[in-house]
Amino acid sequence: MLRVAFAVTAGILALAPALSVGAATTAAASTATPPPQIYHIVTRPLCSELHERIAPAIGMLLQNDTTIKKSPALFKQYNLAALNGPDAGQVGQKNPLTRDPGSGGAGTMNMSQNMALLGMENLIRPIANNVIAIETMLDSPELLNGTGRQDDDKRLQEIRAKLLKALAAQKASLDIISGFVDTQQMADLQHSDEGFISSINQPDTQHASSATPGPNPLTVNPNYAGLPPNPYAIDPATIPGLTLGYNPVTHLVDGLTWSMDQAQTRENDAAKAVMSSAVLCGNVPVPSPSP
Repeated sequence: MLRVAFAVTAGILALAPALSVGAATTAAASTATPPPQIYHIVTRPLCSELHERIAPAIGMLLQNDTTIKKSPALFKQYNLAALNGPDAGQVGQKNPLTRDPGSGGAGTMNMSQNMALLGMENLIRPIANNVIAIETMLDSPELLNGTGRQDDDKRLQEIRAKLLKALAAQKASLDIISGFVDTQQMADLQHSDEGFISSINQPDTQHASSATPGPNPLTVNPNYAGLPPNPYAIDPATIPGLTLGYNPVTHLVDGLTWSMDQAQTRENDAAKAVMSSAVLCGNVPVPSPSP
């Protein structure tokens, strides 16, 4: 009985200093800044990679989709502008001192075409920057070398492969847009100084021949962009079924539409793999690539 009472007494004595200090500091603690609290969060490697790399990659894929969807309208604008021919007031003005710089009188495009092409050019850099950033994330050592958990690595590799397939379709769209822009700009650059050359080399009007010179094939078809045409090339206009209303730009739009559809299909496939893995992590804020 004495031993139990001693223990209780010892406990009270041990608590007494703490109680007194706590009572003395209650008023001060109400006004003082609370001390910082340190939290230790232990997360699953799968969840960490979904948050750190997969989610940002999906976000940039969605940004690319929005940017690429602007291109078909610009191709159609370019096509419609091509029907207008050279700008009014610039036809036949080959003199570089009197013509408007960059006008259709000297190059291969009119002002409306140049504006459409400028719109396409403005799409290239944002798409390319996102493509580089996505490839950097998906090729990170953490994804390539594994996290140490075999089941998580299997899921991450599956997601990575599906995202790379979607990215490949977007890169195909980028190739179509950037290739067309480069080709048309090179063609326009090739013929932009014809007015300067003709002003320097004045023709001999006294002994000039009345025969009409043959058209320059590089001028007739600006799609060659300074490269000599293949002598064995097949003119698509002579292919059965393409004679009426053939336009190479239209086929570029068809290819662009196909690559956009492929990207959407592959993104939907990747979304299923991402969401099935996100369920294992609870409420993980992973965006869905659905439109």
